[in-house]
Amino acid sequence: MTALNWTLAASAIASRPACGQRPTGRRRPLATVARCAILLAGLLAVGCATIQTDIVYDTVPGQSSQELETIELQLVQLRAVPDMALLASLRARLQELNRLDHSDPLLQARGRALAAEAALLAGNRREAQAQLDGATAAYAGDELSALVAARLELDPAARIVLLQAALTSSDTAWRLRAELGASLLEAGRYREALAAFDAALPRLPAEYGQLHQAGRDRAYALRDSEGAVQAAAASHLTPQPISYLGLIVVVQQESNLLEWFTGGAPWSPGVIFERAKAAGWFADGSLPAGTPATRADVALFIWNLIARGQSNMLRKYSTRYAGRTASPVPDVAIGSPWFDAVLGVVEEDIMTLPDGRNFQPETPVSGLEFFGIMTAAAGYR
Repeated sequence: MTALNWTLAASAIASRPACGQRPTGRRRPLATVARCAILLAGLLAVGCATIQTDIVYDTVPGQSSQELETIELQLVQLRAVPDMALLASLRARLQELNRLDHSDPLLQARGRALAAEAALLAGNRREAQAQLDGATAAYAGDELSALVAARLELDPAARIVLLQAALTSSDTAWRLRAELGASLLEAGRYREALAAFDAALPRLPAEYGQLHQAGRDRAYALRDSEGAVQAAAASHLTPQPISYLGLIVVVQQESNLLEWFTGGAPWSPGVIFERAKAAGWFADGSLPAGTPATRADVALFIWNLIARGQSNMLRKYSTRYAGRTASPVPDVAIGSPWFDAVLGVVEEDIMTLPDGRNFQPETPVSGLEFFGIMTAAAGYR
């Protein structure tokens, strides 16, 4: 019933005495009273029926945006740490939610985009694409839909193009920018990747940080590398401790620091390791190539690389501190195999004193840390 009809009806009722009321000077028949009651009941019935048909339910029970946000973050965690049982449970729940009808196109798109992501995590690319098609049909501007579309693209270069285009067309963009960082990292564009990660991760939930932090750290460590890291070296550039052999592989693949030693000959890393060990580049020549390198090992290896066999440089600090008993670095004694190397790499700003006083020589060095040290050594003049 329209507002105008309600007004007219109300005016009609107001212009006569209330049902059952006696007007001044004359009596109303009982039939008139009955008619008033019937008219009022009819108006109320029609009005109520009209109101009911005009109601639109914007929220479907169980499919709140909060639940979808929770599922999104669970799927992000599953990208980092797979759990097939949890994934199956989330896929079943999304299937239930996406069967419900509601009026919000963004909610429809988000539910289907999450279903597409879940299918992709399960290895079902065909279902992921079908769900993604449904998401974009419901609403084309959803960021998660654009994110899944990029993840479905197998070619890294094409994926970067998709993500860059989506940054300008999606309602929000921080998830896309973090994913762009991961794709730029894969393409060897380390500085751009670092910039994308650092712009996005502070503005995203912690789950995204957990997913991308290792990539961000890798981008930071490799930021001064020119072009993509060679595959042989990349396997050693991880947050895990690097081995003696890994030191040689990375230096051989990613710098020219070994050229004076090899004479440009294509020696294998194993051959270089044996010859470097014989030349005294490793304090304990009995240890195998797979031994994890400590900070002391790395200092000695790097100092030998940049000294290029010059004995005066290799013994520079032993000569300077001859006759003294106290080392300027308390945890590296004068006369130790690493003394000259440690003082040299610290003085040349190739390595640091972590606490400002001690070198911490026994601390393992990760592959990513070593790449930064090697890059600094490569700039030594």
